Amino acid sequence: MESKYAEEKGDSKNDDKADRYDSKCQSKELHRGLGQNCSSNSEDDADREWQDRAAEKKKPTADADIGFVINSMNMRNASNGELMWQSGTWGAEVLDSTSGDELEAHVPKAILSCRAISREINFTAAKELRNFRLEQRIFFNGQCMEEWLFDFGFVIPGSTNSWQQSIEAADQMMPAELLSGNIVIETKFFDGDDLVIKFDVRVFYD
Repeated sequence: MESKYAEEKGDSKNDDKADRYDSKCQSKELHRGLGQNCSSNSEDDADREWQDRAAEKKKPTADADIGFVINSMNMRNASNGELMWQSGTWGAEVLDSTSGDELEAHVPKAILSCRAISREINFTAAKELRNFRLEQRIFFNGQCMEEWLFDFGFVIPGSTNSWQQSIEAADQMMPAELLSGNIVIETKFFDGDDLVIKFDVRVFYD
């Protein structure tokens, strides 16, 4: 059964003026059928996947040029709005993909029992982005198990924006004990085909 994603709207704020943008997502399998929906369908493919990711980490990114900062990111239980997890500010000194370091996120395991999660990303971009979008791939023990694609659209230069996505869970989830520490979320923000920033987050379910 495929994950289901509902369209939400994100607010873009600049000098107290707000415009609205649609956030559209296309997704594949959620925490089930490991490797069935991404390119790494065997151990050899998974090895190549990791090698490609390691090589890509060495490429410089444009975050310093556009002044891209993730001010905060949070996840809530979509049914009642309960805050499940929130990040701190991730600026250029944190989102430095050239360092090869992974970020860590410690998330309460109760989040796995939520039927749907509402995620909000609050970010600032100093320069104009014409076709801002997000690609995320979920890896379990190095094997790609899921892919998420989101489109934001135009970003006003010097603006701070809130981008919400709604994520509906699969009918059956793997246990937290098996997932914890073995899940890596590869995140890439693009302006069209141009990479804005890339970073990896290893997830622990506490």
